[in-house]
Formats: sequence, C-alpha cells, structure tokens
Amino acid sequence: MSKEDYKVAIVGVGPSGGILGAFLSQKGIEVTLVDIWIDHIEAIQRSGLKIAGVSDLTISFDADHLKTSVKDLRGTDVDIVFIATKTPYLKRVVDDLKEVLPNDSLIVSHQNGLHTENVILDVFGEERTFRDVINYAGNIVEAGKIDMTFFNPPNFVGAISPSMNDTANAIAELMNSPEFGTISVEDIQPAVWKKVILNSALAPVCAIAGQTMKEAMDFTDTNKLASELIREGIAVTEAIGISFGSDFHDICMGYLSKGGHHKPSMLIDIENRNPTEIDFLNGKIVELGKKNNVPVPFNEATTTYVHAIETKF
Repeated sequence: MSKEDYKVAIVGVGPSGGILGAFLSQKGIEVTLVDIWIDHIEAIQRSGLKIAGVSDLTISFDADHLKTSVKDLRGTDVDIVFIATKTPYLKRVVDDLKEVLPNDSLIVSHQNGLHTENVILDVFGEERTFRDVINYAGNIVEAGKIDMTFFNPPNFVGAISPSMNDTANAIAELMNSPEFGTISVEDIQPAVWKKVILNSALAPVCAIAGQTMKEAMDFTDTNKLASELIREGIAVTEAIGISFGSDFHDICMGYLSKGGHHKPSMLIDIENRNPTEIDFLNGKIVELGKKNNVPVPFNEATTTYVHAIETKF
C-alpha cells in the first residue's frame, strides 16, 4: 500500500492533531478529522483548516471527512487512527474506538505524557498500538484556526511490539515531509522521557503560577522549582535504565529558557477550567519514583497543587 492509499482518522483537532491533519492532507493522504467542538468542525467545513505561524496552510475538508463523535467513524474504512485528545479523555476515546473500528486498524498515541500507549494496548493489543513524540506546538486562535508556534524536528514514531518496527517506519514515512520531519526509532521511550521531563518541569509551574514559560524561567523561585523537577525526573529515568548524559539537566534548562511568552497547554486548561494532563506527567514520575525508591518531593507537591486547583472546576 502506498502512502497515498492510507486512510487516516485524527481524533482531537486541537493544535497537535490539527497540525498533523493539515500536513498529512497536504501530502494527498485521505484524512478524517474528529472533534466534539462543533463550532471548530463547522468552521473547518466552511473555510478550511487554517494553520498560521511557523507554517502557513489552509486545507479544505468535505463534510464526509469531518465528524463530531468517534462513533461517527462506524462503517468507515480507517487504516490508522491518531489519538490526539488530552489524556483525561484517552480511556473514553479508546473504548469508543473499540466499538467502531475495523479489526485491523492501527492506533497511534499522539499525546503528551508517560504510558499513554498502555491505555491503548490494553484494548487493541501490542501489534496494533504505536506511539509518537511530536516536537511542535501551537495554540487555537479561534474555531478553525491554529497558530503553530514552533517546530524543532524531528518527530519520532515507535512500535510497542518489536515485530511491528517496519510498520512504525511506514507511519513515520506517512507523516514525514520536508516541512514536517519525522523518523522512526526502535525504542520510543527515551524520546518520550525527554519530552516528559521538559513538560513536567515547566507546564505545572506555569499552570499553578499563571505564568508564561518566559515569566517562569525569568523569576528566580520558579526557575529553581523547574530545575528541581528536572533533577527528579532525571533520577527516575536513570533508575529505570535510561540515561541522557551528565549535561542533560543543563540542556533542559537552556531549552526551557528559550520558550518565550508561550502558555503551556496545562495553563490553558486551568484557565478554561478543564482537567489537566498532570497524572500522565508529574503524577507518573511520582508513581515511578515510589516504585523505584527515588525521592520526588517536588513532583509530589506540584501534582498535589494542580489536583487542588482542579477540585474547583
């Protein structure tokens, strides 16, 4: 099957899913977008999906390729589904997909956080489950329009079962283009952990303090907090056998210092009074820290603070 023959569905048309959908469609791949935000889907049907910022794209989708419920995929011939929703909704999406997908469809976790793929493989099995790690971000400007704020290529794709590495390579080739560099790797976990350590260092700090990335890194106390969260994440990673070298802490701090006035999605979730992804970020670091006898007091406190804020919603 050539890349152009694949039929793809993307569940969750926020920045990560919407940008992916635009680049895949630009390559001539048949893409169906699924999102429960009706105004967003209707705006895309009227005027196309608009990507601004780092890339400038407007991609048209007809009504047959726009859905407002996972259950609307019933009866469609979908080869690959990218789940791009926030992690609080992952289990519900997976259960709904199980009811409507063909028995040979492949599922890719296109999400932040640790062990999101485990939720999928529990339902679909290892050979149908894949994980990617994206290195771009954006924000919803308005219904139908996404601002792509940065892209630091490449994106990574990996199989859960080693027997499916060739398929992971095919998925990476499907995603890859000169403007959207993507490669496959035999072990996706190091890439997952690198991003988790970065996200868990600053996303909850910004969410708790109401700061942009630049504001958090410029303020001495929140800068120190981010540094300690990184140290704990690295300690847990090393305890499970993954090492990024002695300079990784400094690399992380340097990377985060260049974030600019970007609002992490966790802060946007808090502002919109939506559940956050804390349980798949700092919460997982806490879980694995306890399992491996690694003290993670800063991650414990940060997770508690975010949970406390969520109780007000």
